Amino acid sequence: MEPDTELTDEQRAAYAENEADLGRVETHLRDVQGTATARLTTAGLTLDPDATNCLLCPCKEFKGDTNLCGRPGCRHSRLRHQGFL
Repeated sequence: MEPDTELTDEQRAAYAENEADLGRVETHLRDVQGTATARLTTAGLTLDPDATNCLLCPCKEFKGDTNLCGRPGCRHSRLRHQGFL
């Protein structure tokens, strides 16, 4: 079944609610990442705007299919990185 075909009104409404909820989460995550990036910049760190910098430790970026930091002992999830969204 294609997402836009043969959906009931109830299913379309469920997709619309999901879109609204996920949009709010994305907006909030962008705000939090922006605040965290500004905090690090104020502390004298320069982050590469084209990279996915970890906001919790100085590792360079997440690695591979695991979507975790590549630094041993770090392993923060991709959501904890600037530039994720």
